[in-house]
Amino acid sequence: MQRYFVDINSNNITFNEDDIFHITKVMRLKSGDNIQIVDKSTHLSYLAYICSVSPLKVEIQEPIKDNSELNKDVTLFFALAKADKMELVIQKATELGIKNIVLFQGERSVVKFSKDDFNRKLNRFNAIAKEASEQCHRTYIPNIYYITHISLIKDYLADKNFFAYELEAGQTTDLSSYIKESDKSLSVIIGPEGGFSNKEAGYLKDNKFIPISLGNRILRCETATIYACSVLAYNLEK
Repeated sequence: MQRYFVDINSNNITFNEDDIFHITKVMRLKSGDNIQIVDKSTHLSYLAYICSVSPLKVEIQEPIKDNSELNKDVTLFFALAKADKMELVIQKATELGIKNIVLFQGERSVVKFSKDDFNRKLNRFNAIAKEASEQCHRTYIPNIYYITHISLIKDYLADKNFFAYELEAGQTTDLSSYIKESDKSLSVIIGPEGGFSNKEAGYLKDNKFIPISLGNRILRCETATIYACSVLAYNLEK
């Protein structure tokens, strides 16, 4: 069943224009059909009944008990890459339960962003995250941020922070041995296509990022991201 993120205020349910178009023109839903809605403020989800389509009006039938979020908040730091790679990472990280996505300018990043560049692309990135959240029935849409230098990650650090490093050769580190019950949040950082510079690697280690291996192969940045997020999600859902 299709899910939509909405604003709910005193039982008034408001959809954005794109969702109204999707419901009425793409899905061609009719009066009497059911959809799922998520209140963007409370992150509570409901089964809703379509009363009319022109104008679109729905009524809540009953709450839905969701268990689609990870049991700890996870932040992904991802170095800037070509547009198709960043969009893929945002989509897949969302599907894997990531709470925050922080894009950053790596020393070896091929792509260069200004704050204005990011702001122009943010609507597109947010739309990808929203659609992915709806598709996989999440109750949160990830927050997406941008920082211009790796040193600024200190503003987004979690209780436990992991550092996927290509020089950490060998089997994938057993993350479960690092994750403690007291940790409320986790993060993982993935470097650009050219890898982290020695200066960046040193900075991360000095700031207590735990180096982890992603196996015996050197992975593309987008593959490494999906792999790392999958390993974290697996350990949090065991």
